[in-house]
Amino acid sequence: MLMPALLIFFALTSPQNQLPVKFALNPSRNTQIGSLIRNGTTYVSLGDLARVFKLNAVPDPATHKIEIQGEQFTVRVSDDNPFVIISDKKENANLLQLPANVVYSANSFYVPIDAFIPVLKIILSEDITYDRSMIIVGHPMPASSFDVTGLVFDQKTNGSLVRIRCTKKLTDYESWLKPVGEDSWLYITLANARADVSAIRKIKAAGDVKKILVFQSPTSVQLTLRLKGQVRSAEVIPAENGNDILVAIHYPTEEQLASRKTRDYEQALKRERDRWKLDVVVIDPGHGGDDPGTIGFKKTKEKEITLAIGLKLGKLIEKNLPGVKVVYTRKTDKFIELYRRGQIANQSNGKLFISIHCNSMPHKPNPANGFEIYLLRPGKTESAIRIAERENAVVKYEEGYEKRYQELTEENFILLTMAQSAYVKYSEQFASILQQEFHKNAEVADNGVKQAGFYVLVGTSMPNLLVETAYLSNKHDEKILRSSPGQQRIANSIFKAIKRYKLEYEKTLKEGVEPGAGTR
Repeated sequence: MLMPALLIFFALTSPQNQLPVKFALNPSRNTQIGSLIRNGTTYVSLGDLARVFKLNAVPDPATHKIEIQGEQFTVRVSDDNPFVIISDKKENANLLQLPANVVYSANSFYVPIDAFIPVLKIILSEDITYDRSMIIVGHPMPASSFDVTGLVFDQKTNGSLVRIRCTKKLTDYESWLKPVGEDSWLYITLANARADVSAIRKIKAAGDVKKILVFQSPTSVQLTLRLKGQVRSAEVIPAENGNDILVAIHYPTEEQLASRKTRDYEQALKRERDRWKLDVVVIDPGHGGDDPGTIGFKKTKEKEITLAIGLKLGKLIEKNLPGVKVVYTRKTDKFIELYRRGQIANQSNGKLFISIHCNSMPHKPNPANGFEIYLLRPGKTESAIRIAERENAVVKYEEGYEKRYQELTEENFILLTMAQSAYVKYSEQFASILQQEFHKNAEVADNGVKQAGFYVLVGTSMPNLLVETAYLSNKHDEKILRSSPGQQRIANSIFKAIKRYKLEYEKTLKEGVEPGAGTR
């Protein structure tokens, strides 16, 4: 007789099947790869994909990780983790979050094929589609299918003009400038675009441009230009005629340079570098005052647990991370409006925002348990949406909340999260590190990194996330949350993640690459 747990597993995961792979131009290569269905999602074997497309697969069964090596890109995934790391030969890397975790079953790694198709297109530069019954490989992608095809440099008297050649109108892009040593680095991200990486890498830098780096992620193109000297400003604008994008690079005039004293100039550079250091961590203990948060099986109040963990975390940072200032959105049993929490973080020049909460199910006690880490994006699962609705419901304690939050619809959340796009990679990087530290130290189940639309994260202009530390509706979790040692273990887990993230983040500042781009 099957045990209940096994019955649940077989209900969620079908036996391994075979998914056809059809090569439109070379039928002799037609084959099949291993697949399985879990929670209604079709997964395929990464090892089989590597074999079919003649890629090098390097699995590590001991750590449950696998690396797929292509001609220009390498893909790394881990069991029970939604993040895919895509890196080029120069170890520039980007993160892609899949809608579901990678599955390790029968000594094989499986990925959700629908979400993994964009990754395959990057590795192979071929037209690959999935139509729910098979994978179809069509023609090699012609140059005309690329949205970004090249760069043209034009030297001006007071700077340079860089023309980004585009085959279609791109409207979603951003840039930021960072001085490094005697030079400047300009980062340009073009969303929803595909670049001819090979062609761009063959372009020789000219004029004020000393180096060109290009990286293609599943959702965007990142161009990194190393510019000669200290740049005053760099403006990215659409060309008046056609689809191209122009980058106007301006340098200080001779008069401006002459008026600067060497000491003041060096101090300005130091301030600019220091501006990016992780020197302020904002701790946000959820709920407080008239808002108790969720109530546990033994009548434990969420507001008391989050404050206790937050204060313990702050002490660890103050004691062990000299130079890092701790800012609390509250240090007492006081209700702070959600919008004010973001204001406190921004006004204190915060570099990392952590909102601490406890989870719960409607019926208590409940078997649901473990921690969950949330990034600010519209929720994709019913569970994530339910949790966001519960946490957002505290606005009813705010005077005039109807008017303040009436525009935060699901559609507008997409626009609001785009405004935070400069911090998405860093938030994802910290979330991944935090998940690892919680998994090792907190002694609660690992429910992974998810996404949902939390009001408290909307206004924070810095990397941010919300952590549901454990379930107060679960007897085991509540026991941990109620105890001082349990609270300390959770605080230790968050602190270790902050310490690791700070080291990795500031290392990228010294190396002159965008923070988060070197994650491996």
